[in-house]
Amino acid sequence: LSEADIEKMVKDAEANAEADKKRREAVTAKNDADGLVHSTEKALAEHGSKVAETERRAIEDAVSDLKEALKGDDAEAIKAKTQTLAQASMKL
Repeated sequence: LSEADIEKMVKDAEANAEADKKRREAVTAKNDADGLVHSTEKALAEHGSKVAETERRAIEDAVSDLKEALKGDDAEAIKAKTQTLAQASMKL
């Protein structure tokens, strides 16, 4: 391999490393969000009747918003919606 080929490979690897990092962040965010959605829905089914109507609706809305965010690949949006749901579901 020539010096130029090696340099090109190194640059390609660096460029791909950033894309891989973003992809990994998105996958991690989605996995965390999926887990929170599942546990929140389970807790709502078991204890939803013990929570005030307004709080239950806020939790249901946060679940819905997070599910919508999960349809995309925006890790930051998913993290933000996950945080919102985590805050709302503390009342369960």
